[in-house]
Amino acid sequence: MPELRQDPLSGRCVIVAEKRAARPDQFAAPSDSQHGPCPFCPGHEDLTPEATVVYPAGSSDTAWQVRVVPNKYPAVELNASGDRGEAAVGVHEVIVESPAHVASLSEVSDEQARLTFLAYRDRLRAMRQDARLAYGLVFKNARAGGGASLEHTHSQLIATSTVPADIQFEIAKAGEHRVLHNSCAFCDLIDGEFDGARHVIDTASFVVFCPFGSRFPYEMWVLPKEHRESFEGTSDSELAELAALMQQLIRCLEATLDSPAYNYWVRNTPFRLSKHDDYHWRIELTPRMTRLAGFELGTGCFINPVSPEQAAAQLRAVTA
Repeated sequence: MPELRQDPLSGRCVIVAEKRAARPDQFAAPSDSQHGPCPFCPGHEDLTPEATVVYPAGSSDTAWQVRVVPNKYPAVELNASGDRGEAAVGVHEVIVESPAHVASLSEVSDEQARLTFLAYRDRLRAMRQDARLAYGLVFKNARAGGGASLEHTHSQLIATSTVPADIQFEIAKAGEHRVLHNSCAFCDLIDGEFDGARHVIDTASFVVFCPFGSRFPYEMWVLPKEHRESFEGTSDSELAELAALMQQLIRCLEATLDSPAYNYWVRNTPFRLSKHDDYHWRIELTPRMTRLAGFELGTGCFINPVSPEQAAAQLRAVTA
């Protein structure tokens, strides 16, 4: 069973999930080649656990456009019991973003992208109702260099019984900002970045910029312009707008950097804690151009060879 361990000095949590070692190519060198039938392609549905949710195909020739299935090699489990320590209780799901065997969200249809983000919201809403769960993270690993063990485009959701320490830290800092300035730190951040050197693009509901303290080259943050605590509060029309925007941003990265591996994740509010008027959800998107080395691992301080101002200028030129 997965086991949750906490370092007594740093407070950092680690999940020991030995089943993950059995997933495809777990310890292989990065490669986008895939051997054997793809479990995410139509006709191979028996190769995955039974779907939790299926979003229908409409006019498509297949029976579905987006599927949500339990992860076959989960990092956490609801029935976990710790033999040596605290159990890593949670839910681990996979969101298959298209029946087409493509590698990137940029390659799926507009409708499939919209349904993917709808699935994110729906599943987070469902997780929030389970009293055993405290936090849910939606994330995407694209291509082998981004950590994907299967080529077929997909994203994941892991909901855990604990709130990550860095989320707790962010909430505390946002609360301090509210006390000192009587305003939302994230809303103030948006005001400061809008039309500035790090601004990339904005839509009716969202703004995109390369953050001042970017850890990675071409890192981008996507935030709703209106103050929103949780991703689950996003409307259907905003989800369609967000899905189209994310596709546009990924295509910009792929055009600028020759189709890199990439990751994105949704930074959201915890499920179980009190109302967070000080918090503001966001999506962080970054291509995988650099590797963590000794300095980053030893200090937690990242070395970024591309300034966010330079990155934003290049990305603005592509989006124009």
